[in-house]
Amino acid sequence: MVRARVSVRAVEDRLVAVLGARQGSGVLLRPELVLTSAHLFEKGDTVEIVAPDGDGRVPCDVAWSGDPETCDVALLVARRPVLSFRHASPLRWGKCAGWQPMPRCQVLGFPRVQRYAGEELEAVQIPGTLMPLAGRMRGRYVLHADHHPPAPVPDGSPWAGLSGGPVFAGPLLIGIASGDPTGWQHASIESVPLSAVMDDPGFRKVLLERWPGAPAFEEISSAYPEDLSYEPAYAKAVKAAYSRLEIFGLDELSSGDWDLDTAYLSLEAQSSSGRTGSGPRRIEDLLGSRPRTVLRGEAGAGKTTLVWWLASHTVCRTLPEQLSELDGMIPFVVPMRSLAARGITSPTPSQLPKIARLPVDKPPDGWAGRVLEAGRGLLLVDGMDEIPQADRELARKWLAGLLRMYPRTRCLVTVRPLAVGSDWLEQEGFEELRLLPLGDEDIRSFVGAWHMAARLECDRYADEHWAKRQRKRLDSLEQELGREFQRNDVLRDLARTPLLCAVICALHRARNGFLPETRWELYSAALNLMLATRDIHRRIHQPEGIELTVDEGRQLLQRIAVWLARNGRAELTREQAIRQLTSALRGLRRVRAQGTPRTVLMHLLNRSGLLQERSPDAIQFIHRTFQDYLAAKEFQESDCLDELLLHAAEEQWQDVLRLAVGHCGRSEEKRLIAGLTAAADAAPDRETEWPLRALAAYCALNARYVEDEQYTQVWAGLRKLLPARDERELHALGQDVLAAVY
Repeated sequence: MVRARVSVRAVEDRLVAVLGARQGSGVLLRPELVLTSAHLFEKGDTVEIVAPDGDGRVPCDVAWSGDPETCDVALLVARRPVLSFRHASPLRWGKCAGWQPMPRCQVLGFPRVQRYAGEELEAVQIPGTLMPLAGRMRGRYVLHADHHPPAPVPDGSPWAGLSGGPVFAGPLLIGIASGDPTGWQHASIESVPLSAVMDDPGFRKVLLERWPGAPAFEEISSAYPEDLSYEPAYAKAVKAAYSRLEIFGLDELSSGDWDLDTAYLSLEAQSSSGRTGSGPRRIEDLLGSRPRTVLRGEAGAGKTTLVWWLASHTVCRTLPEQLSELDGMIPFVVPMRSLAARGITSPTPSQLPKIARLPVDKPPDGWAGRVLEAGRGLLLVDGMDEIPQADRELARKWLAGLLRMYPRTRCLVTVRPLAVGSDWLEQEGFEELRLLPLGDEDIRSFVGAWHMAARLECDRYADEHWAKRQRKRLDSLEQELGREFQRNDVLRDLARTPLLCAVICALHRARNGFLPETRWELYSAALNLMLATRDIHRRIHQPEGIELTVDEGRQLLQRIAVWLARNGRAELTREQAIRQLTSALRGLRRVRAQGTPRTVLMHLLNRSGLLQERSPDAIQFIHRTFQDYLAAKEFQESDCLDELLLHAAEEQWQDVLRLAVGHCGRSEEKRLIAGLTAAADAAPDRETEWPLRALAAYCALNARYVEDEQYTQVWAGLRKLLPARDERELHALGQDVLAAVY
């Protein structure tokens, strides 16, 4: 069978010529489905179609034909694909909202007046203004051509052959050309509204049998051709911004980035809704059938990676089959940490394309609203837990209001497990999914992908002999680490999130197989790797004129981290960072002698691998986990554990508290656990008491030294509340406490 080779990309590529008893025009709906005019042929006629970029005439069968007087449209089925639709943008259908004239529409076809060299067909593109009211009584659209009409011909209309041609308003197909009304001297062209054709039960039945995914109609009042030219630029900017992922431990022991096609690991998730078949499944299988989803996941579980992967593959139309409904949609990524840092609480549709600060020009006025109104928007709200707890209700109201205004918008919200209640967006039709820890097979897959990406880094080496040695070493390390995971249950349990799995891979490579045994040792070794080993391995000495010891770098970063924690923020500006460094440098005379706070900040951004400036004047840690770890260390070193305890009931502080216990000495551990127990004893209700008891139990389990009396008191307090009443309470316990309790 001859296969279509040329691919449809623009709407104009869908134009075909129809050859029957009369010559006409048509539009490809799918590779084998054509819409044209019914009056072009009689029953029993042989019908063929040909595309300008096709490979010759293709025989067709008439699947449905309307009455030429009332519904002059026919549906043809080609006997083989006419063109490839591999890279085709989804076809969109429109209907006029109101009676106002719509300029900048167009009709395409192969009219008699355009023929050359005798009878050779040539395409025409007729721009004009659609006048919806002008054909109202006869159920027609009328387009008044912008240019001078063609000269009359003695035996018919110069537009003969245009019948069946598509009428487009921007990228939307709105009608099928049907005639040349008398009295207008060929300056007007009539068409059958596509919405009127779909109202015919017979046509609708035949069409949906062959095309179950036929698009819904979008109501339009203007053609907006500038949208059509802007959207490829927006898609290119989204791909540039989100197609590469920063993964710890690559690029010569720094925080490098790698292509998402290489990096993406399909994660397992589970529905909380009790749906049939709600057991663990791959996230792509679950998201496809859920237009609105709240996705909960631990720190480092891969929530942001999923958001980026969805954004970049949606605009490229390369999503897997389970998510094919999202292909070609317009993603709006809303990083909540950026909103909080910029003081934006309720972004309008016009602000959505700007929030992520993509490298693209300003969109046409009203573009985002039109995208949402048409149901083409994919709203990806990342990190609802990264705004202050007091602002989350305002954020919920903003999101709910936006989705009520644009009800066809698909939406994914990511959040940590305990940041918001289980019914937070239930009234807006959201379903909850929970990312599951990496299984043993997922860990093996991640280790393989990490080492494959590390081997790709070797391609950058100028010395091929050295590159070959490094690839061989990475092969050996990958096998070694795989055996270590099989042997060591503790290490395997530490690697249950992509972030910590990447940290383990990086440390295993950097330390020739020697690995830490606890979460805190892992983080400490990772920080040492970033702050000291990186430039040594790169043979970089005193970059920017600054040389920091590991301890000096850590202390500087701690000041930034603790400021973010105290202010409930995940980002800060350069000036805010400089003020924190100025304070820290008062006690770091050796560093202060090397440069100004501004120079030191530049060094940390360029060399630490832990800070990044993803957009102008918005500084953040590469991952929230490192921010929390360093903030916890600063609270412990500055004797501010009581300040931590004051915030123990606040979800946003609880990860910092969990990490603080690993920094504490013996007396500090006792003080921290006693403070959490006292706070739980004084809690006014179970909802407040439960997470405090769970925190106290976590700290008691992970403390290096805890006396029997205190240990018994902690577990007695938790056991009086058992069993957990719902999934939220189970989440609060965490894996360590769950294992001890159950």
